[in-house]
Amino acid sequence: MEDAFKDAEIVYPKSWAPFEVMQRRTVLLHDDYRPGLKGLEKECLAKNLRFKNWECDEQKMELTKNGDALYMHCLPADITSVSCAQGEVSKDVFEKYRLATYAEAGYKPFVIAAIIFLSRIKDPLNRLRSIVENDKRRSV
Repeated sequence: MEDAFKDAEIVYPKSWAPFEVMQRRTVLLHDDYRPGLKGLEKECLAKNLRFKNWECDEQKMELTKNGDALYMHCLPADITSVSCAQGEVSKDVFEKYRLATYAEAGYKPFVIAAIIFLSRIKDPLNRLRSIVENDKRRSV
């Protein structure tokens, strides 16, 4: 992980489950099999023990370009001594970049909406033009 931080201008140390884990989780959720979900979580937590030193902390941030990289995260983050005992980011690093991180996370719903729109509309550009040209107020 130190190599990834070296001379970086922006770091995005997000904890993601492997695709294989998400496939298994999807089946368990579909089947509403709670014991299986608990077992999968336990298995993942055991594997994560190998990477406890991957926390984004001040020492790793010092490795970045001029020790001044921007820390980014889409949230939620596992924050050491805040949301958990040992997380993916230290409390000090998260607090230093909290406002920028919250601003970034605020875009998340719009990015998700764009992904859904682009995956469902065959001609998104023309659909958007049509919406703008019709200029009708939308209500829910």
